[in-house]
Amino acid sequence: MRGVMDLDIMEACSVLSSISTLAIALTSWYQIRRDTLIGYVPMVVIDDFAWSDGRLVAQIRNYGTGPALDVKLWGMRGRDAVPIAPMVDGRRVTGLHLAPAEAKCVHLVATRPSSERGRADVPEEIRIRYYSVRGRTFEGRAEIPQDLRNVEPQSELGQAGCDLPE
Repeated sequence: MRGVMDLDIMEACSVLSSISTLAIALTSWYQIRRDTLIGYVPMVVIDDFAWSDGRLVAQIRNYGTGPALDVKLWGMRGRDAVPIAPMVDGRRVTGLHLAPAEAKCVHLVATRPSSERGRADVPEEIRIRYYSVRGRTFEGRAEIPQDLRNVEPQSELGQAGCDLPE
């Protein structure tokens, strides 16, 4: 009667080959899983602010390796957060998405309740929240320079353009 460990050389080599194939498969699975977790990560940054045709314009760019989905902006003044409905190319957009290496000039229009309307206050900083294709949430912030906060915007007629360099 043959024992469990009574193997000839060919059977032992076959078992050893199967074990090494399993080890290679596990390490490959780990590498693929790790690459998908660290790949497709967006990184949205506000590059610059400027006044253009009486509106505050921000150039937003995605420096990451994946798309930034559903980019939301808030203007912060002290502890008060005011949602910003972004305008791209003179049109209000409900869903702002950025592909990798894509830049957009966004007109920052704060949406305040009608009871709080009055002089347009420039926020101290802009908060950004966006999602990756993997469903992870990312947040960032950018301070508006003091010299742009103190400027009283001049209202001009015409299409608001993007005066920021690419």
